[in-house]
Amino acid sequence: MASNCWRIASGMLLVPVAVAVVAGCGSSGGSSSAASSATASTAANGALTAATLREALLTRVNGVAAAAPASSGTYASMQAASTKAASGVQVSPKACTQAATAGFNSAALAASPAAAVTFRVGTNGVSEVLIGSSDKSAATVLAGQVPAECAQYKETIAGKTYTYDLKEKSISGVGEQARVLNVAAASGKSDEVWSLVYQGKGFIGTVTVVGPNATEQAVTELGQQAYAFATKALS
Repeated sequence: MASNCWRIASGMLLVPVAVAVVAGCGSSGGSSSAASSATASTAANGALTAATLREALLTRVNGVAAAAPASSGTYASMQAASTKAASGVQVSPKACTQAATAGFNSAALAASPAAAVTFRVGTNGVSEVLIGSSDKSAATVLAGQVPAECAQYKETIAGKTYTYDLKEKSISGVGEQARVLNVAAASGKSDEVWSLVYQGKGFIGTVTVVGPNATEQAVTELGQQAYAFATKALS
C-alpha cells in the first residue's frame, strides 16, 4: 500500500474520495476561503459547520492517533482536491467512477460543510468523514444504489488495468439508517475496502477500512463508535 494516498495494492483509491485530502494527496489540511464562507452561512442558519464537524471526528482508533490533522471545508472542495490527486485513474464503465471513489451519489451534498480524518492502524488504512446534511438530502444519499453495471468494473492506472467486484447492502444498528459497501480485486490478490455510510441527526457519516484485516465486522464496529462519538459531540 502506498505510504501517502492509501491505495489498494493494484491502485484503487481509498473510499470515500474526500479522505485523500487528509492523507497528503492535494490539500494543506486547512479550510479554504470558500469553506470559511460556507461555514459562516451555515452557522447563521443554525446548522452544523465544518469546524463543528471537525471537532466531532474520532481522535483515536484502537488507541492510535490520526495520521495527519483533520481537514474541513465544503464537501465539493474536498472532493475536487482528492479527485485532482486521482486524475490518473480511469474507471470503466465511466458511470461507475462515482460509485468506485465515493461510494454514493454526492451531488446533493456539494455545498455542505464537511470534515475528514485518516489513521494508520497497523497495516490498515482507516478514515472517517462527517458531512452536514438535511434529513431530505441524507435520505436521498442513503436511498441511492450502486448501478448494476458497476458490480464489476475496471480501473486503469499507469497503463495497467485491474478488475474489481463491488457489493453493497443495508444494515441496522448504526444511525437512523446505514449501508455498507465492499470493494475487492476480482483476482483476490489485493487488500479489501469496506466502507459504511450512515445517517445521523443533521449529518451523514462515513467510515472506511482498507487493508489485509478489513472486514464488514471491523467497519461496522468502527461505524458504531464514530456515530456514538459524533452524536455526543454534536448534541
